Amino acid sequence: MTNSPVPNHPQPPATHLRQLAFAFPFRRKAQGNAAAQFMDEHDIYRLLAASEPSGSYLASRKGMWHGGIHVTEAGAGQALDLDAGLRCIADGVLIAYRANKDYPVSELAIEGSSAPFQAAYSTGFALVRHEMEFPRGTKLTLYSLYMHLMSNADYESNFPKRQKPAYWSRQWQVTQYAQDRPSPRPGQTADPSQVGLHVRKTPNGAAVGILPQGASVTIGKTQTVHGATWGQLTDLNGATLYAPIAGDYVAASDAIDGWIYLGAQNGGPVAEESIRDSIFDRIMVTTDQTCSAGDLQGSGGGIPVKAGDLMGHLGRYDALDRSSAAARMAHIEVFCDGSIRQFIEAGRAWVDANCMNPAQWSQIGLSPEPTMLRVQNGTTLYDIAPNGGTPPQKSAAAKQTDVIQVEASAVLQKNAAGSFMETTPGNDGTTRHWWKVDGADVQRNAISGWVREQSFAGGRVTREFPQSWIDFDCHDEDHDPTHTIFATTSDYMDYALGSDTPGAGSLGTLSPLMAAIYRTLYPTGDGSHAADQLCGSGSEAQGGGFPWAAFRASRLIAKHESEWANPAKWQELVSAIEQRTGPKAEHEEENKRIAKLVWWDEVAAGVAGFPGSDVYHINPIALAANFQFSSSLITLAMLKAVEPLNSDAYYESILPYLNRYALAYQVNTPKRIAHFLSQAAHESKLRSSEEGLDYRPQKMRKTFGCKGGPGNYQSSCDDCAHGRLRDKLWSQENYYAHNPEHLANYVYANRMGNGGEESGDGYKYRGRGFIQVTGKDGYQSFQDEHNRRSPESMQDFIGNPNLVSTQLEYAVESAFVFWARVNLNSTSDAGTVAEVTQIVNGGQNGYADRLARYNAVASLLGLPTE
Repeated sequence: MTNSPVPNHPQPPATHLRQLAFAFPFRRKAQGNAAAQFMDEHDIYRLLAASEPSGSYLASRKGMWHGGIHVTEAGAGQALDLDAGLRCIADGVLIAYRANKDYPVSELAIEGSSAPFQAAYSTGFALVRHEMEFPRGTKLTLYSLYMHLMSNADYESNFPKRQKPAYWSRQWQVTQYAQDRPSPRPGQTADPSQVGLHVRKTPNGAAVGILPQGASVTIGKTQTVHGATWGQLTDLNGATLYAPIAGDYVAASDAIDGWIYLGAQNGGPVAEESIRDSIFDRIMVTTDQTCSAGDLQGSGGGIPVKAGDLMGHLGRYDALDRSSAAARMAHIEVFCDGSIRQFIEAGRAWVDANCMNPAQWSQIGLSPEPTMLRVQNGTTLYDIAPNGGTPPQKSAAAKQTDVIQVEASAVLQKNAAGSFMETTPGNDGTTRHWWKVDGADVQRNAISGWVREQSFAGGRVTREFPQSWIDFDCHDEDHDPTHTIFATTSDYMDYALGSDTPGAGSLGTLSPLMAAIYRTLYPTGDGSHAADQLCGSGSEAQGGGFPWAAFRASRLIAKHESEWANPAKWQELVSAIEQRTGPKAEHEEENKRIAKLVWWDEVAAGVAGFPGSDVYHINPIALAANFQFSSSLITLAMLKAVEPLNSDAYYESILPYLNRYALAYQVNTPKRIAHFLSQAAHESKLRSSEEGLDYRPQKMRKTFGCKGGPGNYQSSCDDCAHGRLRDKLWSQENYYAHNPEHLANYVYANRMGNGGEESGDGYKYRGRGFIQVTGKDGYQSFQDEHNRRSPESMQDFIGNPNLVSTQLEYAVESAFVFWARVNLNSTSDAGTVAEVTQIVNGGQNGYADRLARYNAVASLLGLPTE
């Protein structure tokens, strides 16, 4: 491809909303080539229902209020990638955390033994603030909490290969194995005592200076390049810096933001990690740390994090009943203040007013296409599968679903056997998709069948926008006094202790909040066993059917005082229990635990604008699922159409990047998407590739040797019809053929910002990424644009161009930067494949393949083919 420089970088319109990326908070355990990412939220609800009954959303198995979800090593952890840890659910800033050096331990005397029973538990947590905006000027601040995280001692003793959270402030000491020395210069001898570790401008880049052996420095983020780990310096902690060349001078400040190698050389590690004791076992409020300029999430300070970043790993939380083995678990929740009501109402009103106006969506940088399918209860699921061009049909045995089903279009598209596209228009004059969906009948037996995505005779099926918060309902009725689901603590005692009190656990004993939630989940229930139903509401679908109760509960946003505030409420509950059972040693230890677990007041004192403890709780899985695919301009089906040879697992790994940058660079219409994907698929097969330059003699001459391009090469005489452009490809054939470095340095010399052949720029800046960014000007342009848009993640692509091929995100982003830089959106809007190819390639190389790929994805998008 060509990379003609364009002087002006496109600016995103000021009216565009900045969209958060979302991710589920954990990953699936990979099985063979199966994807390690969850796509379908229903899979998570099934998993939690089958293995985590004690930590369900809204009500635990024992009748306690529960504002989040639990994940345990012995439960859901059996199906999760526990080494990958807990991941941040959305872009945001970390505002507070607590890390345990080692776990606190509860001790209980054991009769007849001098050694007490010991139960370790984690008080570690990470708290992240997120800010959403929709529509323009309407904002909502959310907080996600990751509780009971792994201690430093647990990492070091039991899981040394697991990565510790990046937000833990850490230091690295340069060891005796670091043997870098200043380079001598003529007439200047290097001081033999100046031995240490190179600081480089970028990983593997030019040396800035040398840290002496014994220096202890602070590292921010780490990065892996070609299998080697590098750390970025944030503080030298008073260390001196040797110059990289003997006799030169370098200031210590020049090393800040530089990179040091963190691997082994000369027989051992060149730097050893140590984490300051001062960060442990105390609440660290990070809002005094300034976020990067222009970071929407950074108002008020904090440490920027992205969706999918590591928050920590499951920590110890041993029960006090002496009968359970050591256990690891985590608690995940999301909460916000009362502005959620107005935020949801404003979003729904805007969508209602603009759902049929694509221009309004484009003005704020969002796709005008709804990304979710909703099936209303009472809809008949057609049960006869499509046959050839015949749409699905219903038999006399077809059943109605008695529950509401909502599914992201991106998830539905994964199942090719569960999708059918009409070949002729239906009664509404449009060809539409049919989808196979799950449901449950009136007896809550699992059923499945086909629905048409719109104008469906079997019932109400609609396509919806995530910004409408479909089926999410806020509840702010009065709640219990002591973190139970009951109206009074006495009612809870009757239920939990199994008393013979008539009506224990019935609807009338529940708090007004939980009674309202029960009526939402079980509208036809008689309420005689309401508590039992609520405490088991996540477990109805253990057989693999549609998890109807867990799904419906996930859309309920309940106002309740946080579990992590006001320990007096817990102590009141314990006291009430002891009035029935008598004092027990474990009750005293439980109160001690609670006193150490709470953190709310201390965080609130250090974080401006932090809400009071009576907050609205949101199911973290439902929130991520609702918005994870809200920006899905590009789908798995499109990628499979344009390049079918890559795996679904690989495509799921790049879809977040594709959609993030498609939004950012306005590749947001069917024609733009079809052109972009077809060109990128031809250039790189949608993989993070480097330009292949291992050419046989005739191929290199045809590609690079002739004036006017390959079309002027004549294979019959191995020469050019209109004169040679690079004669050395003939005269020095053996030097350039099958030698990518020599060939690139010659054919890319003195153009695209590169120096002469001897400079080595041609090979250094060879094509990389999804649409092969080529030439020093191309890399400079990408660097400028990336650093302008992402000041929190500044990169030196000139010094380290390999990042474009080794880091998947940059391989994707570079293609969009090139696309915008040469104004290909405008060309795509009105142009043909040939016209787009001319700009991408500088000619028509590969036109037939580009055209075939374009037509494949255009057909899927309902565009005319060329």
